[in-house]
Amino acid sequence: MEEASAQLADRSTLTDLHLGCADLHAVDSMGLSALLLIHRRITAAGVRLHLDDRPAKLDRLLSLTGTLEYLSSAQPHRTGQIMDNDAHTARPTSLDGTT
Repeated sequence: MEEASAQLADRSTLTDLHLGCADLHAVDSMGLSALLLIHRRITAAGVRLHLDDRPAKLDRLLSLTGTLEYLSSAQPHRTGQIMDNDAHTARPTSLDGTT
C-alpha cells in the first residue's frame, strides 16, 4: 500500500502501475483487501493497475472471490462501478453466503 501510494504521489503523469506478483507465496483476505484498495485509489487517479506474473494461487483466489476480472482488466474502472462480467459465477450477497 505504501509503495503504491508513493508511486502515485511522486508521478503525476503516471498512467500504468505494474505490481510484480511472481514472489507472492500466499495471499489472505488482508492482502486481497490491500489489492482492492490500491486498485480503487489508482483508478480514481485514472491509472491502470497491472498484476504482473501472477502465480496460480493468486489467480485462484481472485477467481473464487469474483475479483479476477475487476483487478486484471486493462482499463481503469470508475469508483463505485460494479463489475459482473462473469454471469456464470454465483456471488454471495450476505455474510452467511446466501444470495
